[in-house]
Amino acid sequence: MEKKEFLKLLPKLIREDDEIKGAIITALSGVVATKEDITRVIEHSNRRFEEINNRFEDNNKRFEEINKRFEAAAKERSDIQDSVMVLRGTVGEVLQEVDTLKKDIKNGNKEILDYLRE
Repeated sequence: MEKKEFLKLLPKLIREDDEIKGAIITALSGVVATKEDITRVIEHSNRRFEEINNRFEDNNKRFEEINKRFEAAAKERSDIQDSVMVLRGTVGEVLQEVDTLKKDIKNGNKEILDYLRE
């Protein structure tokens, strides 16, 4: 039998003759993956992807926590800046009052000395 005739007849033999089908499957078992092999590979891949997804979710939770900390630190820094601005204003007012008091004291001392000289 020629190769062309055999290849034409082979699909029919596989469908109709279990012995030939078994022999072909046995011959190919070390070379071609079975449905079960493919199913196991898919299940293994699904488990690995699930593990990877879980790790990503864990990392996302960590990043969310870190982000919350950064937001809290930024708010605290902003609050400190606001407090420093208020403090600067207050210190400026106090310095003006001290300067005014110095002038008043100096003027008062001058008036006292002028009075005593008279």
